Amino acid sequence: MTLRHAAQDLSRRLLIGLSLACLLGQAWVGWGWPGWWLVGLAPCLVGVAWVWAGPRSSGLVGCLVLSLAAGHLSLLRVLEPSLPAEHVGRLSLPQKTVLEGWLYREPERLPHRTRLYLAVMQHDVQGEARPAVGRVLVSVRFPSGTWQYGDVVRLPVRLRAPRNFRTPGSFDHEGYLARRSIYVTAFVWNDDEIEKIGTRGSSIRHWLEQIRRRIGTFFDTHLDRHNAAILRALIIGDRSGIDRSLQDAFARAGVAHVLAISGLHIGIVAAAAYSAWWWLLGRSQRLLLNCTMPRLAALLAIPPVLLYAGLAGGRVATWRAVVMVLVYLGSILIGRQHEVYRSLALAALLISVIWPGAVFEVSFQLSFVAVLAIFAGLSRLSGWWEKFSPLQLQPWPGRVWRWGLLSGAVSGCAILGTAPITAAHFNQIAVAGFVTNLVIIPLLGSVAVISGLVAAGLLFVHEGLARLLALAAGCVVQVSAWSVEMIGAWPYAAFDVVTPNLFELAVIYGMGACLFLGFRLPSVRYVLLVLCAVLLADSAYWTWQRFFRQDMRVTFLDVGQGDAAVIEFPGSQVMVVDGGGFASPTFDSGEAIIAPFLWGRKIGRVDTVVMSHPQLDHYGGLAYVVAHFGPSEFWSSGEEADSKRFGRLQHALGQAGLVKRAMCRGSVVESVSEVRIEILHPPCGARSLDTNNASLVLRLSHGSVDFLLPGDIETAGERSLLVSGQALQSEILKVPHHGSRSSSSAAFVRAVSPQLAIASLGSFNRFDFPSPEIVQRYLGHEVELLRTDRDGTVRVISDGTGHTLALPFADSD
Repeated sequence: MTLRHAAQDLSRRLLIGLSLACLLGQAWVGWGWPGWWLVGLAPCLVGVAWVWAGPRSSGLVGCLVLSLAAGHLSLLRVLEPSLPAEHVGRLSLPQKTVLEGWLYREPERLPHRTRLYLAVMQHDVQGEARPAVGRVLVSVRFPSGTWQYGDVVRLPVRLRAPRNFRTPGSFDHEGYLARRSIYVTAFVWNDDEIEKIGTRGSSIRHWLEQIRRRIGTFFDTHLDRHNAAILRALIIGDRSGIDRSLQDAFARAGVAHVLAISGLHIGIVAAAAYSAWWWLLGRSQRLLLNCTMPRLAALLAIPPVLLYAGLAGGRVATWRAVVMVLVYLGSILIGRQHEVYRSLALAALLISVIWPGAVFEVSFQLSFVAVLAIFAGLSRLSGWWEKFSPLQLQPWPGRVWRWGLLSGAVSGCAILGTAPITAAHFNQIAVAGFVTNLVIIPLLGSVAVISGLVAAGLLFVHEGLARLLALAAGCVVQVSAWSVEMIGAWPYAAFDVVTPNLFELAVIYGMGACLFLGFRLPSVRYVLLVLCAVLLADSAYWTWQRFFRQDMRVTFLDVGQGDAAVIEFPGSQVMVVDGGGFASPTFDSGEAIIAPFLWGRKIGRVDTVVMSHPQLDHYGGLAYVVAHFGPSEFWSSGEEADSKRFGRLQHALGQAGLVKRAMCRGSVVESVSEVRIEILHPPCGARSLDTNNASLVLRLSHGSVDFLLPGDIETAGERSLLVSGQALQSEILKVPHHGSRSSSSAAFVRAVSPQLAIASLGSFNRFDFPSPEIVQRYLGHEVELLRTDRDGTVRVISDGTGHTLALPFADSD
């Protein structure tokens, strides 16, 4: 190897190493690893490299360590920022105030709310306007105004700091907003009090937004509502009009990524522009003789890519995809287009520098892993590819075979490569994707996108031609949507899977890397064997945890203002008691909180679902649990609610075909794995109690440890329990009715005499739960009181003789 080649090889590997080190440094922060580990690790690595490989290698290791530290500090500054004194995030939150600011991006219009992205200019302090800075995400429940990018508005709000649900597996909402420089949120019921007082912003951006709105209106006018909604998503990045049922069908069919403008769409536009320019410029003999056509076509393909990104709304995920494509086009310009891995490394490094924390974004992970899997897989298949004899038979059949095999290989590699990430984020493996991607991506990703973009361009030249092309695109969309709905309805199109943890993902991708490297090197074979053994050991551990444990675990989930508890009995049976719930029809606590927790615990099936009483904050998430975890029984007091949300639960129960049991005091319940379950309330045939006081009350006894789950009973329900003469004493008590003043009477607390009480409630809830009077009552009885709004999810583990406590998400304060 010549010195030049050695230098190029070293440069190539160094770039990849710097990129990986930077991403690892940011992941270090996100995973919550202590920063002092990094401080201690850095000199050790440099010192070891110096001793074993000499000063030159230690210098390279030092560069990697610096990249690691830079990535760590860049994300740390995002998640733990040093905000200026005038930043709204420095206010004592929550706080009511009047804000004045401008909408720095187009509002996000969702089916049941609109999100306004506000750059604050000033706020009122005791009627006096003071300068302020910062970004605020304002959610409007019932919008009526036509708000646009650049509007300067004034509105009264109650500011809050974003807060995650402190339940393992739930979405990191705080981190997601922080990575977009948003540290404050607000919610208003309607926009009647929002006043527009001016306009500002970039003139180019105003022009792009006007074009986006006109294109969207054009599609809405000339196409069916569903077809227009899909084309709006593909062309201008607006997915607000796509029904949830259709989105679920796309997910089950394995083609949900087609609806979001990402690397696929940007790449297709770049490829189309590149090919079009090549063909057009190739008509000129002078250009062919005097210019390098690939470089010229790549250069001219950049403006269409940037224009499409602007039309797509300029979201972060879109611009990340643009960076990837621009890096590749740049590699063509300098004649390095074959260095795919180096280009990917450079794109990842640039993205991590521009948007710290991008490594935690699903779109980033899927895009890079898909591209890596495609190129790695095709490189391994290349030898077999060249030997495939049917390709050598005749020109046209050979081309058809080649296209079909190439498409299948690309689709298969992408699906296999991203399957672990899909499982980790969405808990679903869409096996139908191996087929649907071969059909839907050419139709929606290519034909519909290109024809839709051409129609959008013709709209400003000749509306008649634009209408014809839009109708043709609509036909393609209609056929695609019909195909997706048909495939998504197939019962075996997709399977729910438990969540692989970070360690398991590392082992799985390590095995994939070994398969990519091949078995020529003995060390690779040994590493693969070790990784297989580790994966088997991990599977054995979780099998023991899931099916053969002897302790009992009761986990009180943080579901905001509501109740939800997961009971893992000794052995394998699982019970879910209540499912939380919110008034928002777009947020399902079962899907967003309870299911991720269960899947994270490797629980794929629930045996019994219990509804204490039919109020939304208790049954709102149960429909999803019933539909996805196959319970065999559903317990309730028999009372029902007259609402659409309760109708969804009833529909899910009917579809599941499970046994519904109306329980009351004295109902016979078989012991589960030596855990005695008693139904203490309500009295059979009781008609005088309201919904809260008629809550189902369960008492579970594991050896000498008792758990009391009283739902939302208040004074009347507690009195009924006290006069019944039943044993109430329990070591663990779920505080009734979230700590309301109308519950937890002194007599009830004395009768239960708990050692530990858990109040499930929302942070800064509008009911001011728990009541200070009730808090003092428990503390006066020397009861340890925990609250899910402050302590997060609470897990109590019983061995039958005592209990231990786990607070995985307790606030430091």
